[in-house]
Amino acid sequence: MDRRWYSPSALRCSPQLLLASVLLLVAAACSGARSRPSTPCMSDAECRADRICHEGKCRFVEEVLAELAMPPATADMGEPGAVPRSANGFMGDAAHTGRSENRGPSTMPSPAWTYQTGARVFASPVVGHDGTVYVGSLDGQFVALNPDGSLKWRYSAGQKIYPSALVAGASIIFGTHQKELVSLSLQGQPRWKLPLHDVVDASATLGPDGKVYVVANGAYAVDLLGRLHWHKPTADHVRSAPVIHPTGLVIIGTTEGTLMALRPDGSLAWEVALGGAIEGAASVGDDGRIYTGTGRGEIVQLDPAGSVLWRFKTGKEVRATPAIARDGTIIVGSYDGNVYAISPSGALRWKVATRGRVRASARVDADGRIYVGSQDNFLYCTDPNGSGLWRYSGGQDVDSTVEIGSDGTLYFGSDDGGVHALR
Repeated sequence: MDRRWYSPSALRCSPQLLLASVLLLVAAACSGARSRPSTPCMSDAECRADRICHEGKCRFVEEVLAELAMPPATADMGEPGAVPRSANGFMGDAAHTGRSENRGPSTMPSPAWTYQTGARVFASPVVGHDGTVYVGSLDGQFVALNPDGSLKWRYSAGQKIYPSALVAGASIIFGTHQKELVSLSLQGQPRWKLPLHDVVDASATLGPDGKVYVVANGAYAVDLLGRLHWHKPTADHVRSAPVIHPTGLVIIGTTEGTLMALRPDGSLAWEVALGGAIEGAASVGDDGRIYTGTGRGEIVQLDPAGSVLWRFKTGKEVRATPAIARDGTIIVGSYDGNVYAISPSGALRWKVATRGRVRASARVDADGRIYVGSQDNFLYCTDPNGSGLWRYSGGQDVDSTVEIGSDGTLYFGSDDGGVHALR
């Protein structure tokens, strides 16, 4: 045997070789530190501390959040971040103004299609960035519909779905009467379910911090990975979808008649008793003033500190969310059957009578036209001055708030179980 391989001189490394070896190891470690892990997993426990199990693979948290924040069409554009660049939900924005950048029909539209579900459709349909229509119904089914009304996919939630969905980047988020907050991919695959302590009757809202705010027995803050950040309990059930104030406050109303403002960390900033159950969500104007309806039949304006500035009295309870037109006019329906337009100073501008209670919230298109449903089975359209333009029969009560598509198509649900599209 050639003993040169075992001599001490042969086993020594030259300083240059040793340095090269160290540099190679350091480079390998650094390059691997931020590479995208792909280790198969079934739960977070199978991944390293700085990773989570996402769709069957160990992934870095910030990478997953960046992907969830953007729909596939923009996933590799710009700098990644945790706040979705594309979001749509109840009333169109986090301030619940009800404004749309799209133009709806000014003359009587024609039915484009109807998709029949198995029960009442109370939720407002929400249109995704690619034109897909998302909506749940009281039969516990959540559906994605193609722009032509054909079924794209269906998800069974197991219990009634009252709220509208929040489409935030690559995630679809909604609550159910299964006492869960559910997140699906845009292809309908479950991402996660977060158990809550009560049924969910109101839509989730996306904050500027990338958190999703939802209510049940109080308010919850959740991130796009389904991780609970805080829970602020209330004495009673909450049906008022959270609205986000420009100051960052999260504002909710309770069925015991209290309007609450929470800081982004969940601590209480202020609360005020308004004297009647708050069933609908509040909305926030461009000047930061807050509007909400009450069970006493009032629309109330408050300043950002929670002081009541004025009250406008209708004939019966107000369960709709006040819409806010671009000129500051507040538009809201009442159970007395009227749709009211109120000036920012609290004076009546006009009202339109329907033949049923108005539970649906109004939407305002890019030209100022107003679309709102009534429990007289009709969807109404007026011009900005309240002059009636047309009304369309939805078959039964129209409690669903209208969605306006980019091509002007109107989408709404009805108690007849249909999701209707008008052009």
